[in-house]
Amino acid sequence: MKVLQALQSLSSYPIPASSIENICEEVGMDSLSDLNIKDRQSSAYKRAKAKVYQFLSEAPNVSQGGISYSFSSDERSRYARKADELMTEVGDPEDDVIKYGYKGEDF
Repeated sequence: MKVLQALQSLSSYPIPASSIENICEEVGMDSLSDLNIKDRQSSAYKRAKAKVYQFLSEAPNVSQGGISYSFSSDERSRYARKADELMTEVGDPEDDVIKYGYKGEDF
C-alpha cells in the first residue's frame, strides 16, 4: 500500500489526493512510496495522520456522485482530539520554536 492510499483510508470522506500530497511534503514523506511497518511507526507518518485528522475535523460537508458526506460536531471533535493526541505523542515541532518577548510577558 502507498502512503497516499493509507492516509486516504483513514476515512471514507473524499480527501483530495493533492491535499494528502501536500501533507506528506510537509512531514517529509513521499506520498507515492510503499508504506511498511517501520514507516507506520515513524514520527513523520504519525504527523501526517494527525494532519489528515485535523483536515477531517474542519472538512466541509459535501455531496459527490449522489453520496453525501457530513460530520457531526462530535465526529469533528473526535478527529481533532485524535490529531492532538498524535501530535502530543510525537512532539509537536511548533513546541520547539524559540519565543522572544519581554521578561514577564505571557505567550
